[in-house]
Amino acid sequence: MPQGFANALGFFMVAVLFEIVFTLLIRIFLAKLPIFHLQETVQSSIKIVGKFLGLLPGILSGLLLSSFILSLIIALPFSVFLKHSVTNSKIGGILVANTQGFTKSWQMVFGGAVNDTLSFLTIEPKSNELVSLNFKTNKISVDASAQQQMFADVNRERTSRNIPALGLSEALTKVAQSHCIDMFKRGYFSHYTPEGLSPFDRMAQLDIIFNYAGENLALAPSEDLAMKGLMQSPGHKENILSTNFRQIGVGVIDGQVYGEMFCQEFSD
Repeated sequence: MPQGFANALGFFMVAVLFEIVFTLLIRIFLAKLPIFHLQETVQSSIKIVGKFLGLLPGILSGLLLSSFILSLIIALPFSVFLKHSVTNSKIGGILVANTQGFTKSWQMVFGGAVNDTLSFLTIEPKSNELVSLNFKTNKISVDASAQQQMFADVNRERTSRNIPALGLSEALTKVAQSHCIDMFKRGYFSHYTPEGLSPFDRMAQLDIIFNYAGENLALAPSEDLAMKGLMQSPGHKENILSTNFRQIGVGVIDGQVYGEMFCQEFSD
């Protein structure tokens, strides 16, 4: 079971248990208040006011539950159609994105190199940690459209801050695509291969010369969620906006029901 799904399932179970206990305690507390000994007409008026006051927390509770249900749909390995329906929906996309942001903020309080939410998995750029995906797949394909979109989004983030745009490198793109494919086929997630090859080793294998280099990784249902997650992470955002880099290669490999693997390779 992916760690993000396990965390969400645990959160949901605790939330349901808390709501049951909290409701029982409130009922016991209210039963002892003087208002329950008033005339029936007064009690009826108080109950009506109470129902209206309960609308806001009810709506918030419903939105939270909907967000987690939609996040589960795009996190679990089934129905590509359902995943795309959620991510392409305006309301669904907003709810999932906000759930992702909330979980990322919560995880940042506790630190750690791995950022694993229901709709986003990444690992800090300077980390050598290796995460097991708990699945392997050969049913993969290059998502050229998402690659172009991510390249455009990276440069949009840079130029909007008066930072020069990056050039697209075919060699770096090959490095990025190869690493995404390898991670899907062998069921791991890391900047380092199981043999210990770093991003810089993989660049050197294709005779790419550099003084500065970096790598961003993400596993997410869509390019939009992947890019948003990377920009919310200080280390990945630093790579995207770094003035040390002049070139980028973007690899996006579609793993069907398992989501898409994203890799950004940077060099000077």
